[in-house]
Amino acid sequence: MKLKSPFRWNKQANAFLFFLLLSAAFWLFTMLNEETKDEISIPVELINVPQNVVITTATAQSVQVTVRDKGFFLLRYKFRKDFTPLTIDFNNYRSTSGYINIAASDLLKQISQQLASSTQISGLRPQQIEYYFNYGESKRLPVKIRGEFEPADMTFVSSIRYAPDSVMVFAKHEVLDTMQAAYTDFVSMKGLTANKQIHTTFAAIPGVKYEPDSVGISVSIDRYIEKTVQVPVEQVNFPATKILRTFPSNVNVTFQVGMKMYKKITDKSFVIAVDYEDIRQNTSPRFPLMLRSIPDGVRHAHITPSEVDYVIEDISNEANKP
Repeated sequence: MKLKSPFRWNKQANAFLFFLLLSAAFWLFTMLNEETKDEISIPVELINVPQNVVITTATAQSVQVTVRDKGFFLLRYKFRKDFTPLTIDFNNYRSTSGYINIAASDLLKQISQQLASSTQISGLRPQQIEYYFNYGESKRLPVKIRGEFEPADMTFVSSIRYAPDSVMVFAKHEVLDTMQAAYTDFVSMKGLTANKQIHTTFAAIPGVKYEPDSVGISVSIDRYIEKTVQVPVEQVNFPATKILRTFPSNVNVTFQVGMKMYKKITDKSFVIAVDYEDIRQNTSPRFPLMLRSIPDGVRHAHITPSEVDYVIEDISNEANKP
């Protein structure tokens, strides 16, 4: 059996690779010679800001420019890292209104100087750049958290803490006069099963700057567990000559409480008392009980039995003598 020569196979492979590279080069040349569009990013720089001026909006870092030209130029723009920043001279735009607006036409003049004459600009984001500023007017305001914090079943929010509790707010005095607090962005947490910590920013208001610009929120979650204690039935407002006896004299109070509070809630945390006027008007041989004191953090408390038999005994004066 005659084997094929490896030399012949190598010649075929080399020829295949040659034509493959040739077609790839032709395709690349065609693509680079075709007109298309792309988006490039050019940095922005605000200069000559006086030391006594506070810029109260986030400064623009760059603009996105949509350009159309042959692929060769667009490829060069794509990998170009030395675009000169678009300079915005504060002195050229300062005003007494505390507001600077740079129109797209002013930006396009600087952009065009860095592009080839054949390159067409078909889009710009943002269309304009604006800055709010003031000369240091500020006041400290308390932080107010906006949001909803919903725990999962059999859990509850035991505490919500946040820091800082106040921030410095910079704005024109007309705006500062209307602000009573620094409100956060709306925070939504649902189905919480464990402690959660997040950072959130403040609700954006044009021309308002917060320092610091975010607040940390810590939400503590606790789990409900069931507990039962025995509580004595007490009497109130009874005459000195009368005494109440209930059967039973102690009843069970069953309730749900967080694990952190489990040991702190005891029988002394509850009060079950029968008022003389209430029982005197009762026409049934049994009297319904109710909790007169329920500690914070306790839910779904109920008494077992909910009614008791009772008698009211008279205490004779002779029995009280020594």
